[in-house]
Amino acid sequence: MMFYKSLIVASCLSLSILNPTKAIEEVTNVSRPDTSASNKHYVSNRKPLRSAYFVKLPVGSIQPKGWLRKYLELQRDGLTGHLGEISAWLAKKNNAWLSKDGSGDHGWEEVPYWLKGYANLGYILKDERIIQEARIWLNAALESQREDGYFGPLILKDGKPDLWGNMIMLWCLQSYYEYSRDERVLSFMEKYFAWQNQLPEEKLLKDYWENSRGGDNLYSIYWLYNRTQGKEWLLDLAKKIHRNTADWKQQHNLPNWHNVNIAQCFREPATYYLQTGDPSDLEASYRNFDIIRERFGNVPGGMFGADENAREGYADPRQGVETCGMVEQMASDEILMGITGDPFGQIMPKRLLLIPILRP
Repeated sequence: MMFYKSLIVASCLSLSILNPTKAIEEVTNVSRPDTSASNKHYVSNRKPLRSAYFVKLPVGSIQPKGWLRKYLELQRDGLTGHLGEISAWLAKKNNAWLSKDGSGDHGWEEVPYWLKGYANLGYILKDERIIQEARIWLNAALESQREDGYFGPLILKDGKPDLWGNMIMLWCLQSYYEYSRDERVLSFMEKYFAWQNQLPEEKLLKDYWENSRGGDNLYSIYWLYNRTQGKEWLLDLAKKIHRNTADWKQQHNLPNWHNVNIAQCFREPATYYLQTGDPSDLEASYRNFDIIRERFGNVPGGMFGADENAREGYADPRQGVETCGMVEQMASDEILMGITGDPFGQIMPKRLLLIPILRP
C-alpha cells in the first residue's frame, strides 16, 4: 500500500508593490514538500543524511487545546501521572535506575518506558510537579555514566550487555534536551556511543528485544549527529548498529511476529535510508507495513490484529491489539511521515482515542 497523496500548499502573492494589501491566493498541488533548502529554524538532518520532508518540533513547542488537552490532563490526573505512587518498578528504594553503579532492582525497560511518556506529558502541560519528578530519574541516569561510557543498570546475558533499556532512556534524554537544552545530554550520549563503537560486534545487540529494536538506537545516533559537529564516526556506528539489528528487509517475511516489535521496528530500513539513500531500504518499510496487514487484516484505528503476537487464524477485524503496539505504531507513523513525506499518520487520532484512560 503506497500512501502517495497530494499536499496542498497555499501562498499569498502581492499583486503589486503599489497596493500590497491586494492579494490573491495561488494554490499549488505538489506530491511532497520541497526539501531542496534546509530548515533554518529547527534542527534538521545534516549532510550526508537525506533531508526530511517534515521536521519534528521540540517537545513543548505546540500547546494542545480542546479535546486533546483534556485527554492529556486526564492522563496527568490518572494512572500516568500517579503511577509512581503505586508501582513497585518506580519505588525509589534500591532502584537500579537511581543507582550510580546500576546496581539494585527493576533495572530493565519499565522505568524508562514510563519516564518517556511521563516527562513529555510534563513538558507539554508545563506541569512543574511532573517535570521535577522526571528530573530525579533523568539526573540519576546522567550521573550513572561510567568512565568507559556505559550508563544505567548493567544486564549481562551470556556475557553480552542487554542495551534495550538504555535505548528507551536515550529517547527520554533526547526529549529532556529539547525541552531544557541541558548540554550534559550531548556529551553523555557521545561518550556512550563511543563505548558502543568499541564494543565487539559479537557482543552487540544479540538478545531478542535489543536485536529486534536496534532501529531505536539508530534513530538516537542520527539525533546526536544532527546536533554536533565533527562526529562523522557516528555514521560508522550507525552502519554497525544496522548490521547487527534483525533483518527487516526480508522480501516475504518478518524477523518475528511480536505485535510491538512489528509496530516499532518495521520502520528501521527507512530510518537507515536517511544515510544510504538506497530506495530498497525505503521500500522495505512500505513492504513490512503491507505484509502484516495483508496477513492479519485491519482492526479499528488502522492497526493489525495481534495481542502479544500476531497468530495464524486470528485476522478478524474484531481481533484485539496490544496498546503498546498502538503507541509504537503512532511513533513509527510520525517518524516515517517525516522521512517519506507520505501521510502515515493520517489515522493517528483514531488510535489515540482507542487507548483507555486509567485511574489509580
